[in-house]
Amino acid sequence: MLSLAHFNRKTIKGDIFGALTSTIVALPFALAFGVTSGAGASAGIYCAIITGLFASLFGGTNQQISGPNTGLTVAMVAILTSFVAQSPDNGIAAAFTVVSLAGLFQMLFGFFKLGKYFILVSYPVISGFTSGIGILIILSQIEPLFGHSLPELELSLSTLTSTNTLLGLACLAILFIWPQKYSRVVPASIIAVAGATCFYVFSGAEMPVVGAIASELPAFNMPVWESSLASEMIKSALLIATLSTLDSLMTSLTVDSITNELHDSDQELVGQGIGNIVAGLFGALPGGGATMRTVTNLRAGGTTPLSGILHALFILAIVLWAGEYTAYIPVAVLAAILTHVGISIIDWNFLKRLHQVPLFSVGLMISTMIMSVAFDLVTAVLVGVFIANLVTIRRLSDIQLDNIKLCTAKEAEHLSKPERELLEAMDDSVLLLNISGPIGFGVARGLKQSVSETDQNKTLLIDLTDARFVGITSTIAIEEIIVSYRNQGRDILLSSVCERVREDFNKLKLLDKIPAEHIFSTRLDALTYLKQRV
Repeated sequence: MLSLAHFNRKTIKGDIFGALTSTIVALPFALAFGVTSGAGASAGIYCAIITGLFASLFGGTNQQISGPNTGLTVAMVAILTSFVAQSPDNGIAAAFTVVSLAGLFQMLFGFFKLGKYFILVSYPVISGFTSGIGILIILSQIEPLFGHSLPELELSLSTLTSTNTLLGLACLAILFIWPQKYSRVVPASIIAVAGATCFYVFSGAEMPVVGAIASELPAFNMPVWESSLASEMIKSALLIATLSTLDSLMTSLTVDSITNELHDSDQELVGQGIGNIVAGLFGALPGGGATMRTVTNLRAGGTTPLSGILHALFILAIVLWAGEYTAYIPVAVLAAILTHVGISIIDWNFLKRLHQVPLFSVGLMISTMIMSVAFDLVTAVLVGVFIANLVTIRRLSDIQLDNIKLCTAKEAEHLSKPERELLEAMDDSVLLLNISGPIGFGVARGLKQSVSETDQNKTLLIDLTDARFVGITSTIAIEEIIVSYRNQGRDILLSSVCERVREDFNKLKLLDKIPAEHIFSTRLDALTYLKQRV
């Protein structure tokens, strides 16, 4: 978040250079994302201006550069297409209302301290999700690149040799072969845009162009609530908020790894949320942290939020004084830029190592990628996260079951010598259930099963000496064991219940189901009591 401390002589020079360099990188992408979204080039440009400005003013990552990006653009294409088809009169206004609503959700994520949870998504899900977005971007650029949509596309000689296609393929080749060492000075995207524009101006060839951007600030649009689209608007807003959050926080983590600093995830979500609220009100695309532009800013010397603010102001200045010149930029070059982006964000590194990765991770990645393309991004993420979490819970439960020992005197190696002697003296008439470490709801079934499979004619001592957390589900499982023993007239005892576990037990009044004289402070006290009874 910007403060007066960020205005100092030591950093301002680097911030200016970082802002200038990231502006050069951002302009072609902002134009390309705007055109691809169907909302127009200005929607992408003003997204870069608005989200870049407000995320830097109120965000929690000093060097973050925000703006339109791949996943958000793909989602916005689907939202605009769907809303306009369902409501021709209010569809576009409703779509941009979704952007503001998404910003509100992001702010709530930040206020409720949810930032840390968004970066816990498993890698195969993220890999499949981003790869699916890459494929969607490539598919979306077939028509502007070849002049025909995918179902109608025939790669005939006439198609491949059309001026528009040849120009697009040439620009795509430049993006791939431009040396990396030169990209730090002049990005390949700028070379491609400049070359394609010069070709269009001097050749006189007829081809689709971007069109001029009005040299004026965008108009304010009141939010529109379309009742027939209500559920879809909320669902779409949550998708936009989630995508923007993931992009922003992943970029923030990249910044942390480069600078050895720690960003404020929740403050970052508040800043991004404010940016998206304002973006929706002015008909701009939703935005989020942009990794490539942020890293460019860092490498050029940007160190404070001032670099992001200047980045937004530089783009605004270019639009206001040179927006008319976008009328000479061919659409084919923007299609080439986005095709290059789509190819680049596919996780080729993971795909190359599929034969080395566990089968479950391979299946999760591939299925998430296919669902992203075949269905929608929301379904892909929800299903992927759900499956990944189920498997993770199962694995953790298996590990936690190792913390539960159901043993007789012969097996109680973890006891102290006096405790073992007491247990041995009772001639295996006492069964010890030792619970150590945290146990969650996934362990509950295994806990009940392990007890039910033993000889229930013995007295049961549930020992919680090493347990520091017992969830509600596991509390219920323990309660069922207690009730079962009590109903059959057998004794059951508890020992070493710490304060935190006692709070969980008290919520369900579990301790009321055991006589007070059967609850002991230590395991030794419980065993001494049992020995005296025997």
